[in-house]
Amino acid sequence: WKVYYPKSKHLEYEGFFKDDKPQGLFKYYYEHDTIKAKVHFKQNGKYAYATLYHFNGKIMAKGKYLEQKKDSVWEFYNELGQLINRENYLQGQRHGLSITYYDSGKVYQKIQYILNKKHGYFIEYFPDGKIKGMGYYKNDLPEGYFVYYAPNGTRVGLITYQNGIRNGPTVYKELDGKIKEKVLMINGKEAKEEESKKYFEQHPEVLHNEFGLDKDIIRLFENQDEKTLTQENINTDNKEKLLQTLHKNSPPKQVKKQTPKKSR
Repeated sequence: WKVYYPKSKHLEYEGFFKDDKPQGLFKYYYEHDTIKAKVHFKQNGKYAYATLYHFNGKIMAKGKYLEQKKDSVWEFYNELGQLINRENYLQGQRHGLSITYYDSGKVYQKIQYILNKKHGYFIEYFPDGKIKGMGYYKNDLPEGYFVYYAPNGTRVGLITYQNGIRNGPTVYKELDGKIKEKVLMINGKEAKEEESKKYFEQHPEVLHNEFGLDKDIIRLFENQDEKTLTQENINTDNKEKLLQTLHKNSPPKQVKKQTPKKSR
């Protein structure tokens, strides 16, 4: 079975159908006869194992379709053939660990998704492998502490979120670790100076990297094999169980503005 581009002698795709269902290998082409994709169909088209190509012939992506939707592990490459993303899918939606790479092959970012939403911890790296930043997402919104580092390893930024809004301490440091700026945010607005000062006096650990969140996130990603973590995520049938796993080490509760009680 061969199909050509409209008003053209160039082949669009070729393959075999049985009872109107694709069987075996299909080849798809760009309009100038360069290979665009190779897809192996199985079980009457229910499963499809695809390799997609850039116009220059280098692999663009490869992975599996389940009933015409991306499923399991997919890998994406740039036009030089270098791996730039490894993502997990469930019913066409990103679900599980997603890894982004630098052109050098070093990891840039690891982040977790649930049904196409960022949900869980993430970590980012500099090109030399040193940690650049980390934090937590809940239902696609920043939640809890977001921590940032300079290339020399100094923690230079701490921003706190609640439901995607800055709520809690924000701290910026110089490269030598000295405090550059500190402010308490409440519902997206700066707290009064006295309130902010009192908060930091009561929570010195926020200024001195003593609350341990950094190590917890590093341990989550570094002490697990990428392939193992990937398979655990994509094979999870019970989504509630996965949600509970992600919340097991949920971020500290954020600062809430309290309304003073009126004296009687």
